[in-house]
Amino acid sequence: MGTREGEGINGKYLLIEVPNFNDAASEAEAMGSYLRLGAVKDPSLAANPGAPRATGEDLAARVTSFIDDTRKRDGCPDFLPEAERQAETAKLHTKGGWRDHSDGNRITTTRGDKVEVIKGNYRMLVLGRQEDTAGWDVSGGHIQDATDLWTAATTIEWVQNYNGTWKVTEKTEKGDVDTTYHGDTFDRFYGNKQTSITGSEAPTAERPNPTCLSSTWAQRIESYTGSAACPVPQILDETWADRIASKTTATAISDETTAQTISSTTSATSISDETAASTVSSTTTASLVSDTTIGEVRSVTIGNTSDVTIGNAASITVGATEEVTIGGLVELTIAAMLEVSLTAGVSINMGPKAELNLTNRQELSQFRTNVKNICASVSSAESVSTGAYNLMSGVINLF
Repeated sequence: MGTREGEGINGKYLLIEVPNFNDAASEAEAMGSYLRLGAVKDPSLAANPGAPRATGEDLAARVTSFIDDTRKRDGCPDFLPEAERQAETAKLHTKGGWRDHSDGNRITTTRGDKVEVIKGNYRMLVLGRQEDTAGWDVSGGHIQDATDLWTAATTIEWVQNYNGTWKVTEKTEKGDVDTTYHGDTFDRFYGNKQTSITGSEAPTAERPNPTCLSSTWAQRIESYTGSAACPVPQILDETWADRIASKTTATAISDETTAQTISSTTSATSISDETAASTVSSTTTASLVSDTTIGEVRSVTIGNTSDVTIGNAASITVGATEEVTIGGLVELTIAAMLEVSLTAGVSINMGPKAELNLTNRQELSQFRTNVKNICASVSSAESVSTGAYNLMSGVINLF
């Protein structure tokens, strides 16, 4: 059909229309194309899902708004109020201007440059020959994904505490993702919160907990948390697992911890600790070291032992004490020595015993009984002072 002018409800229009260009036998199979310039002929059909198929309004009805219509950006320089944005969008399909539709294909080619300047918003929607929509929205000076796939969504809001910049909030659900990077990669995060969550405490068949694998090969790995100029106020680390296995193999390991207070608590049915090394050195510097063990203690040392205490030493045992030394024993005390036993004591020697005092020896006993098979006493001088002296002997030899 040729060019014709007409009168619509809102004004004039120019219509170029080619109906049923495929010469279909029925209206349902007919394909048409048209271009209308000017006013909308019938606003009741604009973006009406129930409009005749030849109008294309059933497709136009799929886009009736822009993301910027409800974007929160109060305080943004030169911003339009939300009500004013929505009022302009409400006239999207009835304002008139240029409207075209084709039931066939549309192919545009340009051998040279092409420039399109859009003062308003822009919305692209592609159905992909089915009902899986994809597209994007350009409104309010921002480009956002407008795809209805896996509930993907992106919102942009104006936030004053970011010094007048746009805060991008993106929520996306995807299927399998395989990502490969070639080249240098930098990740920087600035904001009030960064949260990473994998799985959940209540997994379901649709959202199961995954198996996590992390492998790293590198020339050098550095990890820093906080700094001396800006330390992290608080770090919490909590792990719940049925079994934890940790293995470290290195030529040298250096571990340094500096803190005002360190507290460590271990609760277990059984603890096994094994260390194999040529030399083990441990140094503890503290005003007070307190060590408490509740339970049976067994300690075995195979090798020489050297124990040096510089300062006072106190040892209290409530209960029987058994000490067995297989081999020579040398005890050296360089100071006054006091031994106190509050109960009966027995000392047994299964071999010769020599006792040497380089100075005077004094022994005080309430009652003393010496039972000896053979007694030999050799002294350069001996003095006995007693209130009563009883001597009973079968044979007395005086030399």
